[in-house]
Amino acid sequence: MKAIDLDYDMLWQAAKLMEREGGSFAAHIAQAFFVADSLNRETLLAAFDDLFCKFYRQYRHTQITGETV
Repeated sequence: MKAIDLDYDMLWQAAKLMEREGGSFAAHIAQAFFVADSLNRETLLAAFDDLFCKFYRQYRHTQITGETV
């Protein structure tokens, strides 16, 4: 999975989780995502692909199982 392949709603969910549970650095990346225009959003996704994918997988796991990771 690549973050660039996720739709905006999926990325938004990943960023919300990053902001809440990812520590200071991840929270700041999430906040940048929320205010970025489309070009800068793509730059963030390319630079922090692993972070967005990790938190999206965590979000989906919670949605499917009801368990937090």
